[in-house]
Amino acid sequence: MENSLSITVDVEDWYHIPSVSGSTFSVYKDVDDFFENWTERYDYLSEPTKRVLDLFDEYNIKATFFVVADVVDNYPGLVESIAERGHEIACHGLHHACKIDPKTKEPLMSVEEFEKNTLEAKRILEKASGQEVIGYRAPNALIGGWMLDSLEKLGFKYDSSVCVNSIYNKTDSTLPVDAKIRIIIGNTCFCFRVIEFITLVGKDRSFTQH
Repeated sequence: MENSLSITVDVEDWYHIPSVSGSTFSVYKDVDDFFENWTERYDYLSEPTKRVLDLFDEYNIKATFFVVADVVDNYPGLVESIAERGHEIACHGLHHACKIDPKTKEPLMSVEEFEKNTLEAKRILEKASGQEVIGYRAPNALIGGWMLDSLEKLGFKYDSSVCVNSIYNKTDSTLPVDAKIRIIIGNTCFCFRVIEFITLVGKDRSFTQH
């Protein structure tokens, strides 16, 4: 039996994490608030992403990059370069804000607001990449069942928010097992280990990429 693997990368920077912005316990209310107050260097994303792209080229690997839409404006040319190298661009939210409370799992926004923001993110990424964006991954892997109908309505074909190490503590009780949108469950969401992972796997050429 032929071995295969699928690789995904979350494209976000340090200030997107919930302790800094976009959550009920963050230092800054959202990304806009962060940029209004932060005056020092913020870009720790561009160079590592370029190194990952070079590494993928070296081993002829195509991946799916789940991109926070505000990256398009704050890192000019970065999303375009990912798409130009033949990788899939998928949506990781407009500003990486939590959609459900990490503790209570209660919604932090209305369905209407979620759909408005997600559609805006989808259109931004489609314009930058020249691709149809059909994949979605919830920021911080916090996904509510109420979001899936909206994703289908907005034209997404699959959701990749759930992974085996978060299915019980990052989803709400309404996550359906019979959703029409395809739910892809991954093995891990620790994307910061992608360079080490690819370096190790690349030594063994007996695998195919999908």
